[in-house]
Amino acid sequence: MTNKQIVFFLLIALFLHVFSQGVAEASEVQKISLVEAIELALKNNQDLKLAKNNVQYSMLALKKEKNDYLPQITGIANTALNNNYGQSGLNHDYYTQGAEVFSQLNLFKGFDDKASLESAGYDLSSEEHSQTRQEQQVIYDTVSAYIDVAQQRQKIEVALENLTNNLQQEKEIKAFQEAGKVPATDLYQQQAETAKARFDLISAENTYKISKMQLIKTIGVSVPGDIEIEIPKITISTMIPETDTDRLIQAAFQTRPDLLALEKNVSAKKAKIKEAASGKYPSVDFNAGMGSLYDNRYDENFGDQFGDDNLYSYIGVSVFLPIFDRHLTRTRVNQAKIDKQSATVTLKKLKQQIRLELGQAVADYQTACESILVSKSRLFYTNKSLESVFQRYKMGAANLTELTQIRSDQVEARNDMIQAEVDKILKIISIFFYKGDLGLSHILKEELS
Repeated sequence: MTNKQIVFFLLIALFLHVFSQGVAEASEVQKISLVEAIELALKNNQDLKLAKNNVQYSMLALKKEKNDYLPQITGIANTALNNNYGQSGLNHDYYTQGAEVFSQLNLFKGFDDKASLESAGYDLSSEEHSQTRQEQQVIYDTVSAYIDVAQQRQKIEVALENLTNNLQQEKEIKAFQEAGKVPATDLYQQQAETAKARFDLISAENTYKISKMQLIKTIGVSVPGDIEIEIPKITISTMIPETDTDRLIQAAFQTRPDLLALEKNVSAKKAKIKEAASGKYPSVDFNAGMGSLYDNRYDENFGDQFGDDNLYSYIGVSVFLPIFDRHLTRTRVNQAKIDKQSATVTLKKLKQQIRLELGQAVADYQTACESILVSKSRLFYTNKSLESVFQRYKMGAANLTELTQIRSDQVEARNDMIQAEVDKILKIISIFFYKGDLGLSHILKEELS
């Protein structure tokens, strides 16, 4: 083997080693707890980022309104080439240079500054409440997606156990058939049931994969390789919610961040009406300044003219009286009133929506509690029935159709039990969410302690 061939094979070996290592790292399974999933979602959610940007924007707007109370100081420097046509008709060229510093301070602007500052403060408070509500929405969506993954994983376990039981039953029926105790059609029928159980397992696994992709989408960040969730340690007894709808509604009116945001928005619209009405009042400004001028037509040098001869200063007050503004102020006031009315209507609509959401959430929670009791009872009796029918089938007192049906009922009961437990958790979380105080402390008391 030549040296070139040795180097070539060494390069191939190195490439395969790096490639296989990269594939191994990419295929690593990353465990994500519910707390980690929520933290990632809060960090990467795009809507939450927009909400935070809106808060920052409103902070700058409020700062701008505060700065409007400060004086404005301006400096001006200019130079100009001039032509003067005198009586002789000759063209006289000369140039001038000037500089001035002046200050202007608004003393009264028809309450415009006060109203603008008040409106900006309400806008900032509204955006902060909207950000809080968006955070709650992210938590709610992430928990829902995470619990759905946990639910689908449990359904895989049910499907896998069902397939195992069907394979075992097929083995026993085959032995019965070979012993002449059951007809060959029973074996064929059982083989069909085993195939169906295998398909149900594949379907459950696919649904599980889809639910994990949905969770990754909700988290808002790509995860290398596969993910594996950790079943959250949620203690139902520590999460018993308030079920008095009237008390929940009254509490929601005090705590729902989106409702508080709309209330602040209505207050901001009221301030906008005052701001628009300021146009009918006079405006008073305080002015002061000083400057100097140099003109090369005169014999004095630049220093004498600019420093002594042409130095000037002034101080005064300017009053601007609105006489006719083409009905601009009246139009702005009417527009601001309409904006305030629209905001009030939106606020009333949200209150109605809160009543509906909480009423439905409480009813759904109570239904979920009853559903768990029914599912437990059904699962208990289907388990007992399955044992009885299987024993009767072995003795020839029951046919395979009965056994197949009761086993199908037992699998369905187990899945219904999983669904009922998940529904109860989600309904509890929904009550906290619609009340407006959803947080990690309501969900994972044990994991956070």
